[in-house]
Amino acid sequence: MRGLRGKARTGVRRIAAKILGEYPPPRLRHADELLAGLSAAGAAAGEWGPLAASIAAALRGAGPDRFLRLPPIAKTVHPRIRSHSGDYLSHVLASPRCSPALQRALTESPVGQPLVHPYYPLSSPLLVQHGYHLVRLLETTDIDLAALRLVVDFGAGYGSFFRLLRNVGYRDPYVIWDIPVMCALQRFYLRNVFPEGDSGEPPRNLSWLVSGDAQTPAAIRARAAEGGPSLFVATWSLSETPLAVRDTVAPILENFDYVLCAYQRAFGGIANTEYFAALARQLPRMRWVHAECPIFHNNFYLIGARAGAP
Repeated sequence: MRGLRGKARTGVRRIAAKILGEYPPPRLRHADELLAGLSAAGAAAGEWGPLAASIAAALRGAGPDRFLRLPPIAKTVHPRIRSHSGDYLSHVLASPRCSPALQRALTESPVGQPLVHPYYPLSSPLLVQHGYHLVRLLETTDIDLAALRLVVDFGAGYGSFFRLLRNVGYRDPYVIWDIPVMCALQRFYLRNVFPEGDSGEPPRNLSWLVSGDAQTPAAIRARAAEGGPSLFVATWSLSETPLAVRDTVAPILENFDYVLCAYQRAFGGIANTEYFAALARQLPRMRWVHAECPIFHNNFYLIGARAGAP
């Protein structure tokens, strides 16, 4: 009986979230620039090639005002996370590393009409999951977010993790390294969430480097070598790239003080658990914690801190 009541409450929450989620989306600026960026974007390599093409086609066809509800985006970078959203939230709110600032940062923006979290209507399932990523990093390492001087986000979705860190106070350089279609979408989203100046530019501490550009790895290495605590983030991104791309990324990680990776057991025929275990062995100067996510089974975290990291 108790189990039936629990299922009934979950069903009611989901229905309520669906009703609350039917709010009218705000009219977004810079749609023309987004469409121009999509037109200029070249094809992406690997499994993400057709996914990027379907995202671009959906944005052109339906317009961007409610882009987070478009099927190709909802299936990839803004999922419902039905089975895990409540557990992610419980862990975040119960963690001693969840500060009042982080809890406030879980409040969603209406830009793009994000989904409503069934257990926390002020947020979305994806934003709470990103809060969980951040809490896992804080619990696993001695990282001080206030001391960070560089974040590199490899495969940044639509820009949600930048939004989370900015809302907990991060203002130092943040570099997104992604394929062109996603760079165009991130720029559009973040210009609408954090517009700066009369023309509504994205935040000044934010910049982009394009995946596939032969100069990008050297540029990332140079930025990380400038000094100050640095963080490399790759949540379900490095694990979804071809091995040839990974081979350009992996050597750079030794230049960072902290690394946060999340990945699925396998993708595109690649055994990711074996790949990331080997990656950790190749970087012995990092203190690694490599473990399955207790909430999202068959998905894993590889979190590292360089010995002596500030």
